[in-house]
Amino acid sequence: MMKQKAVITTRNTVIAALAIFAFSAADASAASRVEGQYATSNARLSSVGDLNPKLSRLCRKGMFKQRGALRLSIGYIGKDGRGITGIAKPGWNLYDPTGAGNPDYTYHFYNQGYSNCRVYEARTPRPNQ
Repeated sequence: MMKQKAVITTRNTVIAALAIFAFSAADASAASRVEGQYATSNARLSSVGDLNPKLSRLCRKGMFKQRGALRLSIGYIGKDGRGITGIAKPGWNLYDPTGAGNPDYTYHFYNQGYSNCRVYEARTPRPNQ
């Protein structure tokens, strides 16, 4: 009796999962994005800004990073440099206890939390007036 209930429960779970998958796979481009993805680009990942070796070392030590990893991100889908960078800036989503960040820059994190973390910096555009 217990085996029968387990089989029925498993069958119902599989049917529900297949139904959800069938309804959610309607738009391939939307399905390929992660939650919080700001944009997708065909450019090389390294074109987002200038690689900062000092900040990259701090990122590898966990001393310069996003507070919420990939809270806002850009997906790079070009031939060269595929990947995702998380975005942070001082005053928003940046953990920077050493004060190494500059408020005039936006920071893009590639592989945060890993030994090959790279931090690219780009000057934050001024708002239109």
